[in-house]
Amino acid sequence: MRTSDSYIGTYWTDCAGDMLEIKKIREVVKVINKHNKKKEKMALYRFENGYSKQPPVQLPRMRVELKGRGPRKEAAIKDGTYYHAYDQSLPLRHAKKVDVYIYERNQY
Repeated sequence: MRTSDSYIGTYWTDCAGDMLEIKKIREVVKVINKHNKKKEKMALYRFENGYSKQPPVQLPRMRVELKGRGPRKEAAIKDGTYYHAYDQSLPLRHAKKVDVYIYERNQY
């Protein structure tokens, strides 16, 4: 069982249906981010022009992250690097499966 609250699921890279599902997830996150940005602009406009006394708040932005899963040693040797080169993270081009996470983007 996954311990991360951001974990969405595991998808096969060879399956067209799974890749379409990841594309849909990305599109939904993009729409949410656009909507939050539009709401922030409207709240700021209302506050600056006296329509609202409540100061605007910054709404969260989300990001989708894919993490490659699969045999790492064989991928590193195929690329001609040290066989422990991909122990920490596997490039997506070598991944058999990907784990999808949705994180709240840091606002600086």
